Amino acid sequence: MFAGNSFGKSDLKDRMKERLPEVIAAKKAGTVGEGSDGLLYVRPSAGDDEVKLAKAENADRATFFIQTAKALDNVSPSDIAKQWAKGMWAKGSEGHWYRSSKGIWSQK
Repeated sequence: MFAGNSFGKSDLKDRMKERLPEVIAAKKAGTVGEGSDGLLYVRPSAGDDEVKLAKAENADRATFFIQTAKALDNVSPSDIAKQWAKGMWAKGSEGHWYRSSKGIWSQK
């Protein structure tokens, strides 16, 4: 979505890329879902591993949103996060979970 070396440090992207298979597997299992704010949320069925996964992913996403916003003119991290969330919804598979800004879960 926001590809290119100008939008953040390589180690941040590497961590997110390395973590991606776990994120996808947890989404398929229904233990995590995407939020309308661009963050990953744990579902009631999540265990400790999914909680740790979401915390690590969200820390990197927050950094990514800030770095991307700084690289662009007149764009806030919140705007970047909302665009990220829209992209996650569009790319998401049937059965994936999404959390609204009101905390309501829905399944694609």
